[in-house]
Amino acid sequence: MRYAPLLIALVVVVPAVVTAAAPPDAWPAFRGTGDSVSEAKELPLAWSATENVAWTAELPGFGQSSPVVWKDKVFVTSVEGEFKDTLHVLCFDLATGKQVWKKTFAGAIKVKTSEYVSKGAPTPVATADRVVALFESGDLIALDHDGKELWTRSLVKDFGPFVGPHGLGTSPVLAGDAVLVLVAQAKSPYLLAVEAATGKDRWRTEDAFGSSWSSPAVVKAGDALTALVTSSGLAAGFDVKTGKRLWEVDGLKGNTVASPTVFGDMALMGASDKASQMVVRLDPEAGADKRVAWRSSGATSSFGSPLVYKGLAYTVSREGVAACVDAKTGKDHWDVRLPASCWASPVGGAGRVYFFTRDGVCVVAKAGTEFEELARNKLPITGKVYGVAAVEGAFVVRTDSALARIGK
Repeated sequence: MRYAPLLIALVVVVPAVVTAAAPPDAWPAFRGTGDSVSEAKELPLAWSATENVAWTAELPGFGQSSPVVWKDKVFVTSVEGEFKDTLHVLCFDLATGKQVWKKTFAGAIKVKTSEYVSKGAPTPVATADRVVALFESGDLIALDHDGKELWTRSLVKDFGPFVGPHGLGTSPVLAGDAVLVLVAQAKSPYLLAVEAATGKDRWRTEDAFGSSWSSPAVVKAGDALTALVTSSGLAAGFDVKTGKRLWEVDGLKGNTVASPTVFGDMALMGASDKASQMVVRLDPEAGADKRVAWRSSGATSSFGSPLVYKGLAYTVSREGVAACVDAKTGKDHWDVRLPASCWASPVGGAGRVYFFTRDGVCVVAKAGTEFEELARNKLPITGKVYGVAAVEGAFVVRTDSALARIGK
C-alpha cells in the first residue's frame, strides 16, 4: 500500500549535496560520493595494453562490485565457490598494485551461482578508518584499513532471507556516521540504517519498495540528511535520522537498476523507460504537482547510473546509445552509439566524460553540448568491466576477476 506524500519542512528549503564531488585522493564508495564526478585535475586520456598502464592484479573468484580508494589503498570484494559462500575483502597498494591483505569469510547462507543472479555486486564503502562490505549472502562486515575485523553481522539471520529473482545489487551508502542499506525485494523490503562504528541498528523502515538493485543517494538540508531511494515504480525521500518518508513520486517504469544522481537542489532518477527517467526537485516543501521538474523524451539509463557533469546529464541505454541532455530542462543535445553498452556508470572529470563499456573499450568525450570524441582506448585486462574509481592522475578499473590502474 502506498501512502500519500509527506511534505515535511527541513531546516532550510533548498537541499545541497551531502558531499562535493569525490576528492582527488579518494573514491570512497559506489560512484565515488554517489555522483561519478571526480575533482581530479588530471585524468588519463589515452592508454592501451602497452601504454599508460601502471599495474594489473588478479582477483580471486568473481565480482561485480566497483573498487573504492582511500588515499594509498584500494579496496575491492569478490566471491568464490559454487554457492558464493566464500567472501573476500582485499586491499591493494594504489601505487604498486601489490596486495596488502586479503580477508576471507564464510557466507552466512549459500547462494547458488548463476548468470542471472548477482555475484559479489555490492560495492564497499570506505571512511578514514574503516571499510564496510556487503555481500548477497546478507553478511555486512567492517574492517579497519589494516584488515582487522571490527564487527560483522548477518542481515539474513536478523531480518530473514532475501527474496528476489536476481539477488542483491545495492551498495551500502554512508550518511553521516551511519551506513544505509536498501533491501528492496519481493517480500518484506526495508531500508536499514546502522552505526558505522558498531554495526548496531539505528532504525529499519519497511515501506512500499518494489524490487530494486539500485543504491540510495544522500542529500543534506541544513543539519538534516535525506536518503533518496528508487525502486520499481517509486522514487522517495527518507529522513536519515528517523527513517520516516518525506515525499514520493510514483508511476515509474524501468527504474530498478540506475541509482539517483543529485545535482544542486535536484536529482536525476535514471530509468530504462523513455517516459520515466526524470528530474525531481528536492525541496521538501514542493507539492506533489511540482515535484517533477521534467521527464525524458528519449534518453534512458539501463545498467549504469546517469551522470550530471557541468550542467549536462549523460546516460547510456541498454543498446549502448550514449545521450546528453540539459540537466535542468531535459533539452536533448546529442546521442551516439558506443561500441557496447556500459555496466559501469559514466565518469566525469578533467573536463571529459568517460564511457567504460562492458567489453573493455573506453570512449572519452569532451564534456559539452556537441559530441567530440577525444580518444578510444582498450583495457589491458580481460573480462567484463563492472566498475571504475577515479583519483588524481589515474583510474582503477575492475573486471570480473582483475584490477588495473590506468595512468602512471
